[in-house]
Amino acid sequence: MKDQHTEHNPPNFQSGTQSPAGLAQMHPDRARLAKGFAKVVAGGRIVRLQKEKPFLERMVTGGLPAQAEQPDSASHEKAVLESVASNLEAGIEMVGQQEVCLAKIGGRLSEIALSLNLSRTPQCEDKERADVQVRFESSRDEIRRLAQTTYDNTALFSKGPSKPITIAVPTHGEWEGISIDRSNIEQPGLTTVDLGKVCGSGPGYTLDPGSVKRAFDEWRSLCINNRMQWGLLMDRLHGAHQSLLNVMNGKKWRIPQVPKSGTLGPLRRPHRNN
Repeated sequence: MKDQHTEHNPPNFQSGTQSPAGLAQMHPDRARLAKGFAKVVAGGRIVRLQKEKPFLERMVTGGLPAQAEQPDSASHEKAVLESVASNLEAGIEMVGQQEVCLAKIGGRLSEIALSLNLSRTPQCEDKERADVQVRFESSRDEIRRLAQTTYDNTALFSKGPSKPITIAVPTHGEWEGISIDRSNIEQPGLTTVDLGKVCGSGPGYTLDPGSVKRAFDEWRSLCINNRMQWGLLMDRLHGAHQSLLNVMNGKKWRIPQVPKSGTLGPLRRPHRNN
């Protein structure tokens, strides 16, 4: 069954479990991270973390009937690997949707840069400047719309730091947590463009080439991070498919044990340890 809770991060985080007094005492970034819900990919769906469930059910199978088999049976191992592969494919699909939106945002930033250049030419008359401002506002509004895009009821972008989506993957005999980040668009250059204008007496900052260049640099960094996440997920998916093929050919593969203790929780976090 689909998760019925839809997240809308932009323009502001609306939900959280911390009290206002508790958030006020926290570091600003940590207070932002405390808002929203921790999500994982389980059973091929992006769902809220349900800590009361057993590890495999909450982090891998999502409650699918893999538990019907004996824990040490080959069919059980096959079901777990199939769930892992399905989860990775869902993560890849989410990152792919994010990439499409980033590409469209880049196109709109190019149109904004063109509008700014036209507004600054000496030959541009008042009526032409008004038309240029209208085109700028259209591009800005489209960026705002793209920033609210969701995949499987999960926001692809955030305004500030946010909790990543986690995928549990068996790697070298232990469970590894792969994080998928929502692209943070609350950055100085992108925010300046969002609140700015290219000409006219209306509200907002009058943009300059430096502001737009900074927005492009921030956008480019988001694109690079997106491709790095895609590559990591694809690498883990190839590994899951190879392990699944080995099991189907009769080779031994053991489901990693879940650590019973440890300060970093049940998943090894290469992102956090590096």
